[in-house]
Amino acid sequence: QSLQEKATGVSFNSKLDDGLYLVGCGVRKKAIINVYAVAMYSSPAALEALSQFPNNGKQRKEAQVALRNAARTFGPLSPTTSFVLEMTFKARGRTIAEAIAESVKPRHGGSGSDVNELENLIVQGVAAKGGQATKGTVFRFDCTEEGVSVSVDGRMQGTVRSAGIGSALVDVFMDDKAVSPQLVDSCLDTWCGKDLLAAV
Repeated sequence: QSLQEKATGVSFNSKLDDGLYLVGCGVRKKAIINVYAVAMYSSPAALEALSQFPNNGKQRKEAQVALRNAARTFGPLSPTTSFVLEMTFKARGRTIAEAIAESVKPRHGGSGSDVNELENLIVQGVAAKGGQATKGTVFRFDCTEEGVSVSVDGRMQGTVRSAGIGSALVDVFMDDKAVSPQLVDSCLDTWCGKDLLAAV
């Protein structure tokens, strides 16, 4: 099912063109500003990880851990987890790139140059449209075992090829210090206790 992010009014489609399913959506806030709406897309295996937990407010911590593990442990059943970000506030490309890089850096055990490469791909993508990530600009990050691919407004910018950086980016949105708690809550509220055969 498609979802609308409540704080921003941004809607996200139920599936991406490569078959990944919408797990949930949320908002990234800085102080009182809604910077971007964000959605997570993943495989049925990630949805299945949540469906076994009750949707009654209990076991939410366990459900979050199960979802995070399913989304960041890339294997045959769940090779890709994608995040789609739509800007709801204008920011310089460098500013948004630095913010994402700063969130990834402490979660990535690999080389700092990997994070710099990720930052540069974001900057380059925004530079192609004048250097400003204006309202409505869409970023897409495809996380896999091999790395992270970056697209800006549908244009592929490149891939950071490094083991672990894909999982680090998933953790930015799914771990205990997730940058959008609303995204985590949306994922749990949408899929905990759901009958997947009826829903997918």
